[in-house]
Amino acid sequence: MDLTMNNKIFQDITSYTEQVKQEMHASASALIIMKDNKIVHEWYSGTHHFEKGARKIDNSSRFNVYSTRVTYVGLAIALAVYEGFLGLDDRLSDHLNEYDREILGDTTIRHLLTRCTGLKFENKNVNRVFDVATNIEGKRPDILAKILYKATGKTVNEVLSNRVFKPLNWKNTGWVTEGDHHLVCDINSSESYPTLRIGSNIGDERNLYVSARELALWGNLHLYSGMFEDSEILPKEIFDLATSVQSPNTLPSQLPKFGFLWWIKDSEVSVDYNELGSDLPDGSYQILGASGCSCTVIPEFNAVADRMYNSLNASENLGFDYVSDIQMFGNLVISSVDKMKFYIK
Repeated sequence: MDLTMNNKIFQDITSYTEQVKQEMHASASALIIMKDNKIVHEWYSGTHHFEKGARKIDNSSRFNVYSTRVTYVGLAIALAVYEGFLGLDDRLSDHLNEYDREILGDTTIRHLLTRCTGLKFENKNVNRVFDVATNIEGKRPDILAKILYKATGKTVNEVLSNRVFKPLNWKNTGWVTEGDHHLVCDINSSESYPTLRIGSNIGDERNLYVSARELALWGNLHLYSGMFEDSEILPKEIFDLATSVQSPNTLPSQLPKFGFLWWIKDSEVSVDYNELGSDLPDGSYQILGASGCSCTVIPEFNAVADRMYNSLNASENLGFDYVSDIQMFGNLVISSVDKMKFYIK
């Protein structure tokens, strides 16, 4: 695809990505679209922070993906389920003996993965805030990581490094324990000092830094059910688990549906509760992080799109609407990919 044709096809989504960068007061952004197992559009803008001498964004720049990381925890759990270390319907009380068993009750790993436990964990205490599988709640990947370690003796990072990252030779994905010139800083506003979130390499904290290319390849690995360049990295069944609806039937139909922490497009879900754009077909799945980083997978179009930002708290500081934004992004992905058939014969 020549540059002129590429610009025509992806002009709208590229312009929108840059517009959002400005609205969020992010210093950096990146956009990658994959179609039919190859990158068809790649774009970078800005610098690692706003200070003098900041490095320009390029294909080795690594962004903190924040909640996008939960899909990495989800895949590690899916692998443990496939290999028999865990069961989706195992009770949490069978794996978390430090919490009150009566309060945990019949709550299962499935409920934890699909965000409907009704539980609130605080240190070694747990309280019930709503009946299990009747509403949705925030994500608790740290609890899932704890369960994984108890069941397998391995951390999320160990599982994914040995089974995914190293076999694929991914050098720009990992939980960061120290600073590096490839890391993109977080920005709380255009006036604040840039920061980096450093933590352990266990895989249960919000310090997963990924390049735009490798986040796109992460989505593509799911789209192709574990296949990479004619080699099976992990069995297909693991990805079928992770990316199909696992939410229990008792959950009200208008509420969001989840796989292994992926948001999954379902026509029954109310637009008031949906992060996925209205034009995305059913079966599409997506994840969004607090910094604006996201990954969208569209099996019907054989496409993956990810975009990166480095702005935190834009909703509180600037009134930025994350949900409307990610819905618009998904719709622009569809319109962009749809244009390809008119330009490429």
